[in-house]
Amino acid sequence: MRKRSHLILIGGAEDKTGSKLILKKIVRTVRPKNIALIPTATGYPRDMYEGYYDAFRSLGVEDVLMMDIRYRDEVDREEHFRTLDRSDMIFIGGGDQVKLLDIFAHSRLLGEIKRRFFSGTLPVAGTSAGAAAACSPMIYDGDYRGFERGEVKGTEGLGFIEGVAIDTHFLQRERIPRLTQFVLKEKISKAIGIDEDTAIFIGSDLRAKVVGSNMVTVLNTDKVNYSDLNSINDRALLTVNNMRVGFLSPGNTFSIKRWSVLKPWAAVKKN
Repeated sequence: MRKRSHLILIGGAEDKTGSKLILKKIVRTVRPKNIALIPTATGYPRDMYEGYYDAFRSLGVEDVLMMDIRYRDEVDREEHFRTLDRSDMIFIGGGDQVKLLDIFAHSRLLGEIKRRFFSGTLPVAGTSAGAAAACSPMIYDGDYRGFERGEVKGTEGLGFIEGVAIDTHFLQRERIPRLTQFVLKEKISKAIGIDEDTAIFIGSDLRAKVVGSNMVTVLNTDKVNYSDLNSINDRALLTVNNMRVGFLSPGNTFSIKRWSVLKPWAAVKKN
């Protein structure tokens, strides 16, 4: 098994001005000296940078560096490799995950980020679109129309985790239907939906710790015994039976390998 770095996936809208619970946990877990921010998915990269700069600096990070990449022909400029060399962590901001992939897919820069991530030397965090794009395949479209066949789309993602779909702003935007259709369509069976101001911290052993103020939803279609996805017309409503759904509150740890909640050792000893 490859030695992975920490992968931190945030459901979006995390607190950056109050208790900063998730960002504080990132700093305590990773202890980065310099963080490289990738604001490519947003239309307001400078505003995003300033918000995270202030938040991370207030938590003791020495510097937040900006990879200001807005177009495909900018991604492999040498200045970004120099920024990467100085960085102890990558933070991928929110916005439009399709835009992010259009610019970064198959680039030399993404290849080098992944090489360091999978060698255990570069933790990666993403929020909102940055978290949804971290997996492969990657979900997009279909908000509030997730049960309508053909409304949910997918493409390759950044590939920091494969075979598990990731969705964000999850219960706030009623995305259980869209993630259900996506996993059935892509035939990957497993998916994780992360609420706003909530994150999963995934270690090298693929154990995911839930941190934040809301919930994480886990979906599994392994036991589905009926779906009409492949027999109905586009825009028709989907029928599916026997899908497994779980909900994880903050403080829980979930094994992505075993697809099960892990009982804390402290609780085992007490009982």
